[in-house]
Amino acid sequence: MNALKSLAVVSALIAAPAAAENIVIVHGAFQSAADWAGVEAGLEAQGHDFTLVNLPNRDAVGEAAKAVSLDDHVAATLEAVANAGAPVVLVGHSFGGMTISAVAEAAPDDVAQLIYVAAYAPEDGESMETLALSEGDNSFTEESFVIAPDYSYAEILERDRAAIFGNEGTEEQRAAIVAGLIREPLAPIATPVSLTEEAFGSVPRAFIRTLQDQAVSTPLQTRMIERAGIERVIDIDTGHAPQTTQVDALVAAIIELAGGA
Repeated sequence: MNALKSLAVVSALIAAPAAAENIVIVHGAFQSAADWAGVEAGLEAQGHDFTLVNLPNRDAVGEAAKAVSLDDHVAATLEAVANAGAPVVLVGHSFGGMTISAVAEAAPDDVAQLIYVAAYAPEDGESMETLALSEGDNSFTEESFVIAPDYSYAEILERDRAAIFGNEGTEEQRAAIVAGLIREPLAPIATPVSLTEEAFGSVPRAFIRTLQDQAVSTPLQTRMIERAGIERVIDIDTGHAPQTTQVDALVAAIIELAGGA
């Protein structure tokens, strides 16, 4: 093997994500693992191992909702990672980006790669709330959120659900998205993550950017990609719920970023 060919092989090995035994997927706010059934079927058809994490105590009210923490989300995901057989490719959608970032900080050796899907990609000390409040290009208004009287949870005003989460979907897809939206405990949304270069910063990151997103806008996604220096990016011409509206494209993107078939 000549020197140039040897250098090319070494460069390819460095650039490629580490091998993983499983793909673990974490859903976003106001949604659940059930919304990823189409992606589950698509990955299964392609022969890939995967785990869908259903974050605990969702859709709760009152004291049960107040008791939910971001630590609970991280613990549930860490358990899924351990059961899957680390290292894994860890995929987070929307608010799931906060969870997978915290998991990478807690167990960097168990995560071969992070893939953010239309997700919040935080820096140290940020919460979903702080990132969402920096947003100026989505379709949320103050009226879009229905806050519980005891401030334990929020939900999306039914009038706005289809326009924000399924804006480019078919009538059937939009109806499915609306029906699947649930209450979201508020405490995890306001909880900042602690991230270090030594742990979180050591894990490779990739991003699937959604170009018609009305929840986590494309401009915000782009800003987070650029500030994090994420170079492996795949764009999908879709809104915030490609797991419903663009299943085939999302499955293909996850597989490509995870290292191929």
